[in-house]
Amino acid sequence: MPGDVKRRDDAVSGFSSTGVLVSAVVFYLSVAVPLIATIVGLHLADVYFEHRQWAGRQLASVRVASESLLVPVYQAVNDLSLMVDVASDLVDKPDGVDELTRELVRFSRHRAVYDQIRFINTQGMERIRVQHRNGMTTVVPAADLHSRAGQTIFTDTMTLERNDIYVSSFDLNVENNRVEYPPRPTIRVVQPVVDRSGVRHGILVLNLIGEKVLEVLVRADRNSDLRYWLVNSAGGWIFNDDPALAWGGQLGHDDNIADMAGLSDAVENPIGGLINTPDGQFAFKRVYLSKRNIPGTVKNVLSEEPYWIVLTVVRSDLLNSNASSRLEAMIVIGVIVLVALFPASFSWGRWRRRTERTKWLARLNAQIIEQSEELVYVTSPDATILFANPAVTRLTGYRREELIGKKPSIFQSGRHGAMFYASLWKRLKAEKSVQAVFVNRRKDGTVFYESKTISPLFNDRGEVTHLVSIGRDITAEQERQEREMRLADQLSLQLSHHFNNLLSPIVNYAEMAADEAEENEQAGIRADIEKVLSGANRIRDVLVKISAMSLGSRLSQGVQVVGPVLRGILKIERSALPDGVHLSLEIEDGMDYVGVEFDDLALILSELIGNARDAIGDGGTITLRAGLLTYNGAQACSTCGEPLSGDFIEITVSDTGCGMSASELSHAFDPFFSTKASSRLVGETLGIGLSRVRSRVHAAGGHIRIYSQQGQGTSVHVLCPVREIVTKSGDGDADEHANEESNSLGVAAS
Repeated sequence: MPGDVKRRDDAVSGFSSTGVLVSAVVFYLSVAVPLIATIVGLHLADVYFEHRQWAGRQLASVRVASESLLVPVYQAVNDLSLMVDVASDLVDKPDGVDELTRELVRFSRHRAVYDQIRFINTQGMERIRVQHRNGMTTVVPAADLHSRAGQTIFTDTMTLERNDIYVSSFDLNVENNRVEYPPRPTIRVVQPVVDRSGVRHGILVLNLIGEKVLEVLVRADRNSDLRYWLVNSAGGWIFNDDPALAWGGQLGHDDNIADMAGLSDAVENPIGGLINTPDGQFAFKRVYLSKRNIPGTVKNVLSEEPYWIVLTVVRSDLLNSNASSRLEAMIVIGVIVLVALFPASFSWGRWRRRTERTKWLARLNAQIIEQSEELVYVTSPDATILFANPAVTRLTGYRREELIGKKPSIFQSGRHGAMFYASLWKRLKAEKSVQAVFVNRRKDGTVFYESKTISPLFNDRGEVTHLVSIGRDITAEQERQEREMRLADQLSLQLSHHFNNLLSPIVNYAEMAADEAEENEQAGIRADIEKVLSGANRIRDVLVKISAMSLGSRLSQGVQVVGPVLRGILKIERSALPDGVHLSLEIEDGMDYVGVEFDDLALILSELIGNARDAIGDGGTITLRAGLLTYNGAQACSTCGEPLSGDFIEITVSDTGCGMSASELSHAFDPFFSTKASSRLVGETLGIGLSRVRSRVHAAGGHIRIYSQQGQGTSVHVLCPVREIVTKSGDGDADEHANEESNSLGVAAS
């Protein structure tokens, strides 16, 4: 049965259990999709930045390698220029060849970077060959010297100018048309030998050991996670991290860099750049060997190979290794999040369903309030109207804009006394609901009757945040009751008049009979007749009271006797005090014969006793005193400063509480000033109590004096003008009047 009720409730509210699943799926996807997209985006960005980091390293490395490769070559060019100068001075001397041989041996042994140093005459015949191998420098015997007349290095160099230098291609040394074994990578640097008179004597050839050039790449390849390649201008391999590819053109392999996927641009691009292929990322740069107008003795360097191409490569597995590792970590975290998201999604779905239901109910409640005929308005704790439903505007004639920000006093008709509202606020300040019938006034001045309940709203900390007034227009009911009362009054008057007419002859004849019986000394008959007269008089008294009620007679609400009124107030206030607070009354003789206005006094004393109670806290004494005093103008009112002169009824409220400092005392009667900021009553007072007391007292023509000392309590003296003095000759009437007012006070306060 409860399940059926819940299903019906879900159906009515539009939120079925399917909504939980839908909300959970929507929530899951709203988190999962951005999470996955974020992981993918982060990975792509990671890959991009990692590629850029590698690219920066590669471009810097290939630039350094390019510059380092040329250092041995141009060092050989400088060495050759020096040795050519030596040869030019010695070659035309009788023993010049022998002397040149000795110089070349010393130079080869000292430099140790040249595999061979050869001097070839103008016919292409070797005259000198000095070899440096395995740390040994030797001179090849004349019988082992060969003719080089048909070689390119001879024919091309013989055509050069005196200071020009020819650089051969970078290859493996070839002897007798075969690659020398073990292979010897070699670069030949050649320059014509011309004496001072301009006679050409041949050429000088330095065979630069290729390993001295390649060791730059070998060392870098060994010490770095980058791989280095070197190819010639035709795309043939000179150096590769895979030894099987090096010198492929001379060792019988036809492999070419242009044959590798994506690397043809490295051959065609005249400068350099980056290439991404499935195998990895390549950075390349051309190294130009030929140089023009070199300062110094060498005029030009002419190379058989116009350039080399230096490459660095990062293999694919290394290129994305860091990004892949971070991707794996992100995937693990993402999977954990997505798995944990399952129960969270259903929890969110249930929460979402409850939230939507709460919103739906809130909208429904708002519609109910807006469309209800009940009079609903909401105020702040200080009674400032924050909301009023259309029923209020329809009944009162005020537009909603006219009510927002105003006080409910805008509806006051003046039919209620101050004690009525004081009692109401007292209960509200005690955080209790109030139920009462109000006679209020519309905007057009007409009155209406409203039966309403005012209730405080609390937050989670138990603090009052709003006051809610829910009322009902009972004007029609009240008017009906008044019509009925008028009919009853008319009937009572008619009956009273009719019975008085009937009773008058009975009384008259009874009195005549009594007199006659007394004259005839008929005592028994007279006694019976007097009983009839007594009953008739009682009937007449009842009829008089009925007439008085019908005529609408009411007790006076003007001047009230002080003594009984204070005792009534004492009784009411004492019942509302905590157990630890004692309230006593000290009344001077004669207070039962002087009067003040009851409503103002009740409100004033209620405020002052409430302030005293707050100042005392959990334990202490409040004393209420009353007496007649005469002032001669030596003292002044604490609020208006007017000198006090004349007779006053002084009513004092004293407490043994915390008291006030001089600074606080100077602002005690300022509106919204409170001394309770540091006490347990923070947020429970508006600081308008004494301000309202001041207004009430001055409105009644009275004055106030206040005395306080911090830590020793406070005394507030209310000075009221004497309105009436009741003579002692009317003691009984005065007591009865005072008792009636005390009862009226009790009714109002309840």
